[in-house]
Amino acid sequence: MTSGTMKLILEEIVREGAIRVDLAWTLFFEKPTIPEGHGGRLIPFTNWLWDELGKKAGNLNRNSSSELTLTIPSLSEQGMDFLLRLASFWSNEVYLKKDGVLSENLWRKPVINVFDDSKLDGSERSLTRKREGYYTRFLMPLLGPGRTAFRVEVIENGESAARLHSHSEVDEYYLILEGSGTLRFNDKEIAVHRGDLIGKPTGPDDASQLIADRGELLRILDMEVWHDRPDNSKDLIHNPDFNEIFMRGRGWGALVPADALLNPSDFGQYYNESYKRTKDGGWVPSKARGHKKIRIKPAQ
Repeated sequence: MTSGTMKLILEEIVREGAIRVDLAWTLFFEKPTIPEGHGGRLIPFTNWLWDELGKKAGNLNRNSSSELTLTIPSLSEQGMDFLLRLASFWSNEVYLKKDGVLSENLWRKPVINVFDDSKLDGSERSLTRKREGYYTRFLMPLLGPGRTAFRVEVIENGESAARLHSHSEVDEYYLILEGSGTLRFNDKEIAVHRGDLIGKPTGPDDASQLIADRGELLRILDMEVWHDRPDNSKDLIHNPDFNEIFMRGRGWGALVPADALLNPSDFGQYYNESYKRTKDGGWVPSKARGHKKIRIKPAQ
């Protein structure tokens, strides 16, 4: 065993000092398996487990003991595979203990193949979504929690990976793995092929869309980098084709017509005068606490 690491032992018996995965699992999930489709529901649990393991394990943690028990519930194949993947980041020796007997080392490699969809393990199979003309494999948090969200998207001819959209909080990159298509980037259209890496950093609010329109499947690795952990972030998504701005994130959940955005000079010019903004973008005089001066409509 590498110096500074420990054996992680998963068992259904409660022991003193164990990390109580069994209790956390029932709080985050309803079933002994992991939710299918998007991996978003796995992230809060993964963040919790990451924090707990970080207190007691780690390659540079000289306070760690030789063994650490994770008390687990009875899990499905998919649930167990997911838990083993996470535990394997923290130790190169991970065991399942049953009736006092240790299994062989169940360490999982931190590797996912982005080309082969036919040989997925239990947790990989669960984190997939198939819709008409569109297939997605969600890779996170199988590769750890962090501030990234990676997914493989396979798009049939005539379909697109997403709406034309921008992000305020997410640096987004696309790698064309197979096939060819068209990249819409704001008002430009660009032919893209295997090996092309596309950047869309935050700041300019650039809008992008990838379309499979050249008679073949388009396979993409979509890579998002969030400024904070995804479940802690607030993001404004602009969909120009739909004239919508979507407010998503903790404490948010709303749509705003994009053409409702106003020039902010009015805000600064009349900051110390009281008024109320109306739904159509206009304003009416209004008395607000802490403001003596009321904004007055100009004479006609």
